[in-house]
Amino acid sequence: MKQRKLAQICEELARTVGAAKDSCIVAWEGEPEPIVVFATGDTEAVLQAKAGALVGVPAGSLFAGGARAARDLAVLCANVPAAEQRPMLRGGKPFAAQLQMRGVGGGVVAVVRDLAASQEQADATLRAEDLARFASLVAHEVRNPLSAVKIALQTLERHGTLAQNDLKRTSIALREVLNIELLLNEVLEFARPPSLSLVPGDPRGPVEEAVAGVEVEWSQRGVTFARKLPERMARAVLDPLRVRTAVKILCRQAAVAAEEAEGGEVEVAVRETGDGWELTVADPGRTLPAELRQNAFVPFTPQRARGSGLGLAVVARIAREHHGSARIAERPGGGNVITVTFGT
Repeated sequence: MKQRKLAQICEELARTVGAAKDSCIVAWEGEPEPIVVFATGDTEAVLQAKAGALVGVPAGSLFAGGARAARDLAVLCANVPAAEQRPMLRGGKPFAAQLQMRGVGGGVVAVVRDLAASQEQADATLRAEDLARFASLVAHEVRNPLSAVKIALQTLERHGTLAQNDLKRTSIALREVLNIELLLNEVLEFARPPSLSLVPGDPRGPVEEAVAGVEVEWSQRGVTFARKLPERMARAVLDPLRVRTAVKILCRQAAVAAEEAEGGEVEVAVRETGDGWELTVADPGRTLPAELRQNAFVPFTPQRARGSGLGLAVVARIAREHHGSARIAERPGGGNVITVTFGT
C-alpha cells in the first residue's frame, strides 16, 4: 500500500516537472533498509541510470552519506515537506543537488534537481538572449546607413551619365551592398524571438507583396520574376508578416543565384493542397550538390561561397510555425526549387 502511494505521488509530481533535463523524481522507503521503490523523469541525465534500473537499488547508493543519509532525510521530511541542498552520487561521483522532499508513511518522495545542469542551462539561455540582442543591435545600426548607400548607388546606376567603367564599378558596389543587406536581414530574422499573429487571409496577398518588393531591387540587374498564382484561393490561417519574410528570403536568395548565372527568371508559384497551401520558388542558378541540399535548412551551413547559412533556417522555422515544412530539390534543366508547405 505504501509503495503504491509513493508511486502515485511520483506520477503526480512528474506531470509538474515534465521533460526537464535537470530534474528527476525518486522515492525510497526509510526503514529498515532504505530501498528505491519508484523513479521517473530524466533519471539518465541526472543519475546516469534508467528509471527501471533504479528500483530495488539501496537508496544509500545515491548519497555520499550512504543509508544513514537516506534515513536522515526520511526523518527530516516526516512531518512537513522539506528542501535541502546536498551532494548526491551518480556513477560513484558526487554532484550538487537540490532535493524537494515529502514524507509518506516513513518513506520519501524527492524531486532531485542537478544544480550544475540547471546553471548551465540558465547560462546558455542568457548567452543566447545576449547574442540575439547583439545581432539585432548590429543589424539595425548597420542597416540604416547601408540603405542610404544603396539609394545613392541606385541613383547613380539609373542616372545614365556615368562612363562605362564607372557604371561597372557602381554596379559591383551595389551588388555588394545588396549582399550585405541580405546577410543582415537573415541575421536579424534568425535572432528575432518567434512570435505569431495568426489571422485568416488569402495567401496570395503577402506572397505578391513580397515578390514585388524584391523585384524592384533586382529588376535592373537582369533578374526577372514570374508568378504562378491561382485566380482564387481559400482563406488560410497565417501570419502575413512571417509569410512575407519567408518569401522575401527565398526570392532574394533566388535572385542572387540567378545573377551568378548572368541573369534569368525566378519562378514563384502558389497552390492549394489538401491540408493547406504550398509555395515554390525556383531559381535558374547553379544546381546545388546533394550534400548541400541535405543540410540546406541547418543554421550556419551556407549553400554558396558567400552567405550566412541562416536564411533557409529562418524559412524552415516559419514553415514549422505554420505546421508545415520546407525542402529543396534540383530544378529540371538546372537550378534549384525550394518548396514550403503551410498547414491549416
